Amino acid sequence: MAAERRGPKLLTVPAGDRSLGWALRAANGRQLGVGVRTYRGEAELADALRELIIERAALRCTVGQSEARLWVWTAYLPLRTTRPGAADAAGPVARSARGYLRRDQCQAGVEGFRAGLQHLGQELRRLGRDGQWPW
Repeated sequence: MAAERRGPKLLTVPAGDRSLGWALRAANGRQLGVGVRTYRGEAELADALRELIIERAALRCTVGQSEARLWVWTAYLPLRTTRPGAADAAGPVARSARGYLRRDQCQAGVEGFRAGLQHLGQELRRLGRDGQWPW
């Protein structure tokens, strides 16, 4: 029997309108982050996740307070187009799965999310699967 891989896992999350989202969960089951966008199918979702993992070093994360006065983070990928008006459509790709009581806890959540993406990138290279879905 093969040993189950330990480490963070990407989960597919069905949305109410027949689209798909994603969540990144740590090995202990704690959610590290969730996707902001939804996708029309597994192929579109896999492309977005592949881009997120490959471009993880370029992620820009912001930390702020929600209306409930909890600290939350949001992650953005840089815009990769020169199409006029595209910058207006740019938006976040991921966010914290929950709110935090303190700013330093929220920042630790950002680092946990980044570490999870790093682990997935290394696992993807180790397996040599060229970004095939599912991992």
